[in-house]
Amino acid sequence: MNTEISLPQNIPVLIVGAGPTGLSLAVELARRQIDCLLVDRRPEPLPLDRATVIHSRSLEVLESMGILESFLQRGHIMHGFNLFAYGQKIATVKFDSLDCRHPYDLNLSENETEDILTNRLIELGGAVTRGWELSKIEQTETEVKASLRATDGTEHTVTSNWLVGADGIHSRVREAIGIEIAGHRYPVQWGVIDGHLKNWQHEPDLAAIQLENPALNPVPLPEGRWRVYFRADDNTGSAEILESINQGLDQLSPGASLVEPDQSMLYHAHCQLSGHYRSNRVLLAGDAAHACSPIEGHGMNTGIQDSFNLGWKLALVANGKANKNLLDSYELERRPVAAAVAATGDAAEELRDVPNDPTAVERVKRTFCAILCSSRGQNQVALDESELEFHYRDSPIVSGYHSAGREAQQKWLGVLPGDRIPDAGPLEMRADKTEIRLNQLSQTEGHVLLWMSADQSDIPERGEFETAMQPIGGSFWIISTTPPPDTISLSTMMDHWLYDIDGDVHARLGVIDPTLFVIRPDGHVAFRSEPPDLANVSCFIDELLTQGRLS
Repeated sequence: MNTEISLPQNIPVLIVGAGPTGLSLAVELARRQIDCLLVDRRPEPLPLDRATVIHSRSLEVLESMGILESFLQRGHIMHGFNLFAYGQKIATVKFDSLDCRHPYDLNLSENETEDILTNRLIELGGAVTRGWELSKIEQTETEVKASLRATDGTEHTVTSNWLVGADGIHSRVREAIGIEIAGHRYPVQWGVIDGHLKNWQHEPDLAAIQLENPALNPVPLPEGRWRVYFRADDNTGSAEILESINQGLDQLSPGASLVEPDQSMLYHAHCQLSGHYRSNRVLLAGDAAHACSPIEGHGMNTGIQDSFNLGWKLALVANGKANKNLLDSYELERRPVAAAVAATGDAAEELRDVPNDPTAVERVKRTFCAILCSSRGQNQVALDESELEFHYRDSPIVSGYHSAGREAQQKWLGVLPGDRIPDAGPLEMRADKTEIRLNQLSQTEGHVLLWMSADQSDIPERGEFETAMQPIGGSFWIISTTPPPDTISLSTMMDHWLYDIDGDVHARLGVIDPTLFVIRPDGHVAFRSEPPDLANVSCFIDELLTQGRLS
């Protein structure tokens, strides 16, 4: 019973909502030793779900959390999708061209995702407290008082420094702090049903999209099962749903049908965006802040990435290292992403809501063919699916320096401040000759400094690097296109030296002359300096922590 659980009276962070977004944030805080209370109104996790697809960028996030292997063991890798019209395959989009460590989608039921995240949270010393819902919020300049009510009527007040609402599309947190939300509901219902596909003649690692009615999206799941997304009118019965699905499957693959189906679930999807993501000491994340069409599978992914962005910032503020103004950058960085996702969802809904008319279907077919007729178009569709291209170049907490001025910065090649660092390598760790990839260097709780140099001269001493990065809890690496000199092999710098064997890392980062990068914990470039200078790094970090923004 809820009354048997002893809730704290005071906690640094209270998170309301234990879906993928709330769980991800709790994991990110626990990784950084920030105590939080994660509550959910449901006594047990939901056995049914809607989210399925985990995109490439989210897989990078889960790898940073230390749980990617668990996802790969339980999920089903999907390499792309086929597009059909009147039973004919009109295009195939593959994700193999994606420039990342994980050029594929991973399909896994949302309840499985929650289970893995919950286990990781428990490993880190955290927990999910269930059966408590939010009833009221009162906040001052220094704290938030949240009134919680248990399913048995017990009431409890928790005082926290920060509260995050990850409690879904009908967020009580958002309502309690009076943040408005704008958007619309899509008129046609979506449905989802799981089962096995009998006589399915297409690739088991590719989803299918059927344009004409009955519009279907069969998506492969683990253990040979499939999840079929479909459109359904209000008051459509189960027998009618199954008959319509089988009719559509037969068009995609003659003789195919859904067998051993579970109970279908119908729902209306929404497109909406909160006016703000923060009110003083209360923040919103995931569906509480935004919602989009389920067509492209961005909803859960965007929420997980919200938490990945917010987690390291909230930890720095909660442990007293950073000014609370740092949290302003969360909305400024993530809200434009949600707006872009919502816009593409609207466009996809328009294309999928095809009248049951051959002329209309043919027009949509020609649209897709025009988009996907070239490898460039197919690559762009795959890239949009992956969420790898989102950047924070306009953020107030990223910056660059070039000794020749801003005009020289405009000529930079490779990644710019705010960009996600790419996958590149191999890098040889000179201490033990093992190899690592660039993207893996940022999979840490703190910032990472990369000193890029082809010349081993004029490299600061280890103590200077440590002093520069100490205020933000960061680490450092020296990356060179030549092996280190013999003098290095006997020094304490050896375990920080990486040999860019093929020069791939320098090339991918756009490094021609010696350059320095500071990489954020979420894998985006915080600062780029040419030439490298630790004094510039110290100034950058000081402004970031003391002001929460850069002047």
